[in-house]
Formats: sequence, structure tokens, C-alpha cells
Amino acid sequence: MTHTKRCTEWLLLFLLCTNCMMSQPAGVDSTNVEERRVVPLRLALVGGVAGALVTAAHVQNYNSWWKGERSAFQFGDGAGYVLGADKLGHFYFTYLSSDMIGRSFAWAGLRESDAFLYGGAISFAFQLYVEVEDGFTHGLGFSVGDGLADIAGAAYPWLKQQSPALEHFDFKWNFIRSEKFKQGQLRAVIDDYESQYFWISANVKELLPDIVPDFWPSFLPVAIGYSVKNLDGSSGGEREFYLALDYDFTKLPGKGSFLSALKHVLNYFHFPAPTIRLTPSIITYGLRY
Repeated sequence: MTHTKRCTEWLLLFLLCTNCMMSQPAGVDSTNVEERRVVPLRLALVGGVAGALVTAAHVQNYNSWWKGERSAFQFGDGAGYVLGADKLGHFYFTYLSSDMIGRSFAWAGLRESDAFLYGGAISFAFQLYVEVEDGFTHGLGFSVGDGLADIAGAAYPWLKQQSPALEHFDFKWNFIRSEKFKQGQLRAVIDDYESQYFWISANVKELLPDIVPDFWPSFLPVAIGYSVKNLDGSSGGEREFYLALDYDFTKLPGKGSFLSALKHVLNYFHFPAPTIRLTPSIITYGLRY
């Protein structure tokens, strides 16, 4: 559901800011697991602020959606009228919060495998809680599809830690304001699926080193994007697929905790690049989100 993502904004606000500081714990070599030590103050900071923001998200959702007469538990269609864009939204935003929480725990000194496992568990638990609350709310309902997307998004950062091959794939998001949004029909871009674009970015230079030419830079992946347009509220509309160049900011030069964390945060988003729209008709863009 749309408001499930809005809940996550509270958590992301804190995590986007703090991840610019949260690289590796000072003085710790991430290659030597035995040297890792939990820093209680950092752990308390991460847990306390995240807990406060989750509480704020609950209050916002209660006042906006759950307040009033409750219904018997029911299942919902999971916003099928948006042609699957909501499932990608659930995957991406749960992945984002899972990855950031995991990085925050690693900053606090937990082993990375444990940090991302806990991050995924907390991210999914929060989204599951929201889905259950939806199940008792008139007009909403528990969405199995949304829940499955939440599981996949929550697990992906941990899976990347377990499988080196997945390190070459990133999931990204961007927005271009739709006409509906410009006309004031929606309160925020996050509520408007026609404004949102979801991308999977593959670092082809590292995935296919024997095929990709030597001159191809390692910081230039290829991305496939998805968006929807002309939604009519009854499962009608157009699906748009894109092929574009992308940027892997982690491959750019520059060292240091702050710079490394900043590059990691930038990698959550797709920035303007040469793009081809594949469907519903082919359009080429010299530079487009």
C-alpha cells in the first residue's frame, strides 16, 4: 500500500543522514572479524533514534489511516491498479531501510553478517506490523504480495554479504514529477507511482570482464528501469521499460569514512544518464533520469 512506504520515510530520514557518518567503526579493520568490538554508545544511539522514528511513524499512520472503527482481519489486493509498481516500491524501500539499518549496526561494531541479518529482520518486522494493521483497517487489508516484496527487500542486503556475485547489482530509485503531481492531485511524490522510477543496475564491467571492452569504465553500469503512466484506478494504464547507463559511485576515487559512506548513499539513487525508453514506444533521451 502507498502509506506503507510513507511510514518508512521517518526511518530513512534518520538513516540517510547518519549513514554519511557511518562507514566502518573507527580503528577497526573490517577484514579481521576478531578485531570488531561493539561500541555501546553507538549501539544505543542507533537503537534509540530508530525506535523513536518507528514510534513517530506509528503515530502518523494511526492518525492518517488506522484511527476509528476497526474491521475484522481481511486481505487486500495490494494496490494492483498500479500495475505492480507498488511491489517494486515495497521491495526497494524495505531494501533501503534494511541496508541502512545493517550499516548502522556495523558502525556500532557488530559483525557485518550479524548486522545485516538484524537489519533485515527489523526492517521486515516493521513492514509486517504495518501490513497487519492494514488488515484490520476498512478499505485496506493485508496484502500477501506486498509482504513477499517486503521479505525480498529486507533479505537482499544480507544476501549480498553472502554472495559476492550480488555485489554487482544495485537497486535504485528516482522520480520525475508527473502531471498529476504538478496539478496538486497528490500530497507527495512518494504517493504518486507515475512520478516514480525503479531500476536494477548491473556493473557489466565486473560481471562480464571477458566480453566488455577494456575501455569501458568500471563506474558505468547498465540499468533497466520501470515506471507506470496513465493509471485509471482500475488496473488500466501503461507500463514503461527503460534501458540506461548508470553510475556506480563506489568505484569513483576518494577515500575516508565520510566519503565512502556518502558514495554508498548516492548509489541508492539513479541520476540523469543517456536513456532509451523501450515500451510502450521507443524514445531516446540524451540525458534523462
